[in-house]
Amino acid sequence: MDEVENNGQQNNDGLAPLGENAPVSRWSFVKYGAATGLGALALAGAQPAHAKTGAPTAEPTDEAEAPEPTDVTTGLATGVATEEAEDPEPTDEATDEAEDLEPTDEATDEAEDADEPDREVLDVYINEGYLKMVDDSLVYFRGFGDRPSEKNDANPSLTIKPKVFLKDDTWVDSRVYPVGAPEPPRGTPTPLQPDPNNPGQYYVRRAYWGSFMPERVIVAETGSKITLRVHNRLAKDHEFAIHKAGDDGEDVSTGKIAPGKVGTLELKAPDPGIYIYSDPGNQPVERTLGLYGALVVMDPSDAWCISPGQAEFERQWVWLCHAVDPVWANIEAKGGTVDPVRQKAVPRYFTLNGRSGYESLGATRNEALNRASDEETSISGYPRQFDAREFTEGSTIGSLRGGQLVRIVNCGIVFHQMHFHGNHLWTVRCNNVDWGRTEGFVDENGYVCIQQWEDVIKVRGMETKESIIPIKRPPDAVDQVWLSRNEDWYYPMHCHSESSQTAAGGMYPGGLTAHWSIKAPLEGAT
Repeated sequence: MDEVENNGQQNNDGLAPLGENAPVSRWSFVKYGAATGLGALALAGAQPAHAKTGAPTAEPTDEAEAPEPTDVTTGLATGVATEEAEDPEPTDEATDEAEDLEPTDEATDEAEDADEPDREVLDVYINEGYLKMVDDSLVYFRGFGDRPSEKNDANPSLTIKPKVFLKDDTWVDSRVYPVGAPEPPRGTPTPLQPDPNNPGQYYVRRAYWGSFMPERVIVAETGSKITLRVHNRLAKDHEFAIHKAGDDGEDVSTGKIAPGKVGTLELKAPDPGIYIYSDPGNQPVERTLGLYGALVVMDPSDAWCISPGQAEFERQWVWLCHAVDPVWANIEAKGGTVDPVRQKAVPRYFTLNGRSGYESLGATRNEALNRASDEETSISGYPRQFDAREFTEGSTIGSLRGGQLVRIVNCGIVFHQMHFHGNHLWTVRCNNVDWGRTEGFVDENGYVCIQQWEDVIKVRGMETKESIIPIKRPPDAVDQVWLSRNEDWYYPMHCHSESSQTAAGGMYPGGLTAHWSIKAPLEGAT
């Protein structure tokens, strides 16, 4: 299908935050250009049905339910859809024996263990339901969830909560990677110490802080075995595919899973990088309806580098971009089938990690949602002396002369041009291919593939880009301003795609937007 392309540019204008007594948030809606529709929505306090808790945990959640019994023996071997195992009917003789036997402690322990999820197999449920958008509209979605849920469920399970497959082939619930690493306070890594040679700047801790992952992200350590048991709870055939994750760069998939059946996908974690997963059926309809996410593969021996020997970062941010078409959703919700050739997509909402507009900015009256946005989406950090020639050790042992990694993953159907104000970004990778600093090349799409500074990062549908944001002193900040600052400086990030800018009447109420911030000087630091 046709996708929108727009390479507009804008100046880097820093935005000062509102004061503590601002009626809605720290964000200046007027300066950002959303004084009417966006501001009214914020004051109304509209909240989505999929607001996150914002409470990080490395322990299994109570919400997860025990997996349904399936015929795993054939599913694991073939990687194709299998029928669910049927429980045998009890005989009268077996019932009499059961009544005569008292449960033993051992039997009780086994029963309790049965309630625990299988830590070598991750159960995924293909569900459907309705989610509330930024303007309070309810839109039909499908999704890969953690538990079975019904279409009319008030809180349907349509996303996989962050999981990590470890090198021992087991998985754990964890929003933070590396598992057990210190959680940056509200997403912002605090520095090692002030930089004595650069006033107002700091030495950044090296290989220390964990990174928060958004929903729909599965992390796998290199060498681990990933096993997914996918339950199709819908009325049509569906599929779970991880794109380009096979040995030769091919897709790895369950194959078509019939309604009510179960399919299994098993693979060794591919090379470090980021891989989109989706239902490729009726391309791109199922993905647009919500059946998408990302697999992030990390080398645990070099957990603060994109891959061994490549750019090092303070922490990483995963941005999942998506476009929502309510017309397509309504057709499928009524039992129809969208023909993407005859029924052209017209997205109304553009999401970043599942949120759009002022929700993506973390500027709502819902503190849990704001916190989740800050931890997962709103890039923040303390300024440092950035050296693009060397992303590793600084002048003090344990300090880093690098920025933060932004993994931009376009799971949607519209070209995005992610425009950052305040700092340019250093793009180092595209579709898991490292861009060198010399001997660049031009790919089949006309890209100049070499590490480069850019303030607008173009990302096609089903494409990934990985860039380093310096979190450095803006080049236009003169000494008098820089040395007198006493509050966080906020800069917008917004998509230049015309369809995103004009969605739902323009001014970004349903558009793809976020911000990033340079933190104010630490109290008492010089």
